[in-house]
Amino acid sequence: MNPLFAVRDCLRDRQLASAAEIAACVQVSTPIAEDMLAHWVQRGLIERIDAQGGVCSSGSCGGCGLCGARKTAALYQWRGPQAAAAATSKTPVLMLRTA
Repeated sequence: MNPLFAVRDCLRDRQLASAAEIAACVQVSTPIAEDMLAHWVQRGLIERIDAQGGVCSSGSCGGCGLCGARKTAALYQWRGPQAAAAATSKTPVLMLRTA
């Protein structure tokens, strides 16, 4: 199976996953999985969700990195073809009449 479609199918089955989880599912490196996920984000089938990662002892994490926590961790959520169609249907269309 094409790895790009494997990424899509893996996320569709899981509904919500990190790039590392998808990479393990399709047996590719995380940066490659992120690139393939970006393709599906652009197509409107999935959504990237930036979530705060780690726990900061100060209670007001600004992502300084002093506690060793990662600044952000991205999750990807399956949106499906209906979401992609809705996103493209909002594009205004100019129709011209001919005489």
